[in-house]
Amino acid sequence: MKDQKQAIEKEIGRARDGVGEHIDELDRRLRKTFDIEAAAAEHAPQLMAGGAVAGFLVGFGFPKALKLLLRVGIPIAVITVAAKKYAASRNGDEASFRA
Repeated sequence: MKDQKQAIEKEIGRARDGVGEHIDELDRRLRKTFDIEAAAAEHAPQLMAGGAVAGFLVGFGFPKALKLLLRVGIPIAVITVAAKKYAASRNGDEASFRA
């Protein structure tokens, strides 16, 4: 009985060691995959350009053309979707158009 208990305890110890090794390997992979500093260093020019564009837009405001597009484009898109739904319901094809 005592030998069986010791064998079980040894097996539990080996299993714990195996789990610890797997957790360490997973930790190494996650740190390598999600390394923010390396990603930032790799994409530094793109980040600088994006920051410059964002600063320009915040500093000078959105261009008038973009404001006009948002002011006019969104209502046109909503009207178009509503018209398509109405046309589909008039033709009995309500199930064919879902927005």
